[in-house]
Amino acid sequence: MKGIVCIAALAAFAVASCDVNSGSTVVGSPTDTQISGVTVTVDSTYVDASGSGRLVAQGMIKTTVNVTAPWYVEGQFYTDSTMQVKLGGNDTQFSYPLSPGESTYWTIYFYTSSVDVRQFPDFRIGNLRAIYKN
Repeated sequence: MKGIVCIAALAAFAVASCDVNSGSTVVGSPTDTQISGVTVTVDSTYVDASGSGRLVAQGMIKTTVNVTAPWYVEGQFYTDSTMQVKLGGNDTQFSYPLSPGESTYWTIYFYTSSVDVRQFPDFRIGNLRAIYKN
């Protein structure tokens, strides 16, 4: 009997530990749905010093699935490569679909009135995801 209980407990733990990528919620609204089957890469980041300044991240997204419009790429902005201090996040909307094997460029801007983002020339962007907003 103890053996059955141990096996059942191990099985429950294994199921609870699984990472499910399809249809999971993402940064932002808990109703946003992550699009699986896409790869998001960062090509460049820089501080746009014009005016009050803003952080800019650019890259490419490639898909192995059909992505229907509208959809978004979102990310979180951090002060540096340690990714310990989060400044905030933003997204960019796409009004066109992508078919399997297609790619497109993306750009996300970030600005906040809480802090002068020009203080963080070595900022990083993380938690990049393609999503549908529900």
